[in-house]
Amino acid sequence: MDTAKKVLVVDDEKGIRFLLSEVLHNQGFDVSLAKDGQESLEKMENDHFDLVVTDINMPRLDGVAMLKSMKRNGRNEKVIIITGDPSDQRLYDTEMPNVVNRLFKPFGIGNFLSAVLSATGNGADRVGGKPAWEVTT
Repeated sequence: MDTAKKVLVVDDEKGIRFLLSEVLHNQGFDVSLAKDGQESLEKMENDHFDLVVTDINMPRLDGVAMLKSMKRNGRNEKVIIITGDPSDQRLYDTEMPNVVNRLFKPFGIGNFLSAVLSATGNGADRVGGKPAWEVTT
């Protein structure tokens, strides 16, 4: 039996954290949550994740600073950035590690699942035998 892939979801909006967590749990992922970059780094001190899904604009420690810290500390998790500001030039900073995708809010759940499945190698782009973009969750 395959071990569930571990995903860390980092967002200061509780509703987004809950929604993404539920979607990922329903697809068999082992999900951890953090409300900002600082809390995510604390969780990474004791654990490894296959994927980090993070917002950029958050209090205490934003997503860019968190990602740069991950790179300085030799973290190799793949990263999906979610943000409401596609014009933010920091999204393309070369000091951020392993960014495999960027999703701009509002995004569809099918697009989110497709990005996660592609990043983790879980079922390519298919969910329950259907293409991920056709899934309505």
